[in-house]
Amino acid sequence: MAKLIHGKDVAIASFGFALAMALSSLVLWESGWAVSADLSAFSVHGIGVLTGTAACIVAFAWSCLHPKTLAVALLIFNPACMLVASCGAFAMAFFLNASPNVIALNIVLLAGAYLLIFAWFAVAAMRDIENALMILLLAWFISAPLRAVLGLAEDAVARRAIVVCAIAFSWLLLIHQWRRADVRSPMVLNVPRENKMSYVHALRSMWKCVLIGGAFAFLGGVIRSLSLQADVMSFVNVASILGGCIAAAAIAAIWRFRTVKFSINRLFCVVFPLLVVALCALPFCGVEQFAPVAAVLYILYSFSSLALQVLCVQTAHDYGVNPLFCISLQIGASIIMQGAGYALGPGASALSNTSGVDVLTVIALVTQAVMALVLYAVRGISVSFEEEGRDIEFISLSRQEPIPVDDAVLDAQEAQEEREGGSGPQKTDDAAYADRLAMRCDLVGRKYCLSQREVEILGYFARGYTMASIAEELFISNNTVKTHVRRLYAKLGIHKKQELLDIVNNYVE
Repeated sequence: MAKLIHGKDVAIASFGFALAMALSSLVLWESGWAVSADLSAFSVHGIGVLTGTAACIVAFAWSCLHPKTLAVALLIFNPACMLVASCGAFAMAFFLNASPNVIALNIVLLAGAYLLIFAWFAVAAMRDIENALMILLLAWFISAPLRAVLGLAEDAVARRAIVVCAIAFSWLLLIHQWRRADVRSPMVLNVPRENKMSYVHALRSMWKCVLIGGAFAFLGGVIRSLSLQADVMSFVNVASILGGCIAAAAIAAIWRFRTVKFSINRLFCVVFPLLVVALCALPFCGVEQFAPVAAVLYILYSFSSLALQVLCVQTAHDYGVNPLFCISLQIGASIIMQGAGYALGPGASALSNTSGVDVLTVIALVTQAVMALVLYAVRGISVSFEEEGRDIEFISLSRQEPIPVDDAVLDAQEAQEEREGGSGPQKTDDAAYADRLAMRCDLVGRKYCLSQREVEILGYFARGYTMASIAEELFISNNTVKTHVRRLYAKLGIHKKQELLDIVNNYVE
C-alpha cells in the first residue's frame, strides 16, 4: 500500500479538499456564515440552491467548450474573488459591527464555494486512480468532524475570520497540489470538440446513477426540511457526520486487503422497498418519532453522494473526459433535487390547506412518487438498450507495485500494428469459445487486480483488436487507450503484446 499510495501528497491533498468541503458546507447551509443571519433557514437554503445551480450549469457548459480556461479560472480567479469577498465581509463585521447583507458578496462566496470544490475534485482526479480515490475517501472522513469543529464558532467576527483563513489556506494548498497533478493525462489533453463521442458515452454510462443520486438528494432535502420544522436538526447533523466518516473509513479499511465492488443501480433497487416502508410510517409516527429513521436515511444519502463522486473519478479515467464535466453534472443534479425536496415542506403545507390531507401524508406520498418515477426511469425505460452504469470499484491495495512501462514500448506496438495493417478482430460464431475467452480474461483480471476497463481491453486484445480499433470500439481517444494499456502491461509485468496473449491463452484456473 505504501508504494501504491503516495502518503505525503495524499495527506496534504486530502486535508485541503476536506477544508474546502467543510467551508462549503458552512457557507452554503448555515446562516450567519455567508448570507445574513437575519434571513430564515429556508431563505438561506433557497439562495444556496439557486446560486449552486447556476454555478454548476456554467461549469458544465464551460468544461465542454474550453476546459483549459476553466481550470485557470478555478485555480486563480475564483479563490481570489472569494478571498476579496470574505475580507470585505470580515471588515464589515469587525469595524462596523454589522452583518454583511451585501448581495454581491453573498453570491461570490456561495458560488465560489461550489467552484472551490470543483477545483479540488479536479486536482484529486488528475492522478492515478488509487491515489485519487484515497484522497476522496480521506477528504470525506476528515471533512465532517472538521466542519463540526469549525461550526462551534458563534461570534460573527470569529466566523468571518475563519472563512478568510480557510479560503487562503485552501488556495495555497490548491496551487501546491495542482503543480503535482498529471497534466499529461488524457482527461486533461483531450479536447471535447475533438472527442465528442467520448463525452457522449461517458454521459450515457453515468446518467442513471446521477438520477439515482438525485433521488437520494431529494430524500435528503425532505429530511432537512422536516428536521427544521420539528427542531430535530441535531439528528440530521450527526447522521451527516456519521454517514461520511463511517462509509469512507469502512471502504478504506476493506480496500486495504481486498477489492470492493458495488453498483449504485442495484443498491437503489435493494433499498427502494425499505424507503417506501419508512415513508409509509411517517404519517403515523410523526416527525419526532421518525427522527432516528430519518437519520438512517440521511446516512444513506451521504453514502450515495460519496459513491457518486467515486463514479465521477472512474468515469473521467475510463473515458478520458474532463473530471469537471462529470462532477458539475453530478453535483448540479443533486442540488436541484435536494432543493426540490427542501421546498416540499412549505409546499406540502399549502397543498394540505387546500386538499384537507395531512401535511406528513402529502410529504410521504410525493416523496414516494418521486422515488417510483426514478426507479421507472432507470429500470423500466429501454432496459435492453440503455447502459446500466459501471460498477464502483476499489481494486485491492494488497497487490505489488506495478512495474513502470515506458511510452516507447506502446509507441513501438502502435507502429507495428500500423505496418501490419491491423488484421482486425477475429470473427467467430463459436459462442462457447467466446465464453471461455471472456472467462479467462475475467480470471486474469482477478488474479492481477485489473479494473473493469483493463479487463475489457484485455479481452479486445485477445480477440485480435489493435489499439486503434479498441479506441473506435470503446469510443475513447487513442491517448486514453494507451494510458489503460500502460497500466495493464504494468500490472501484468510485461512489455509486449504477445506476452499478454500468452498469459490469456495459457491461463488455467
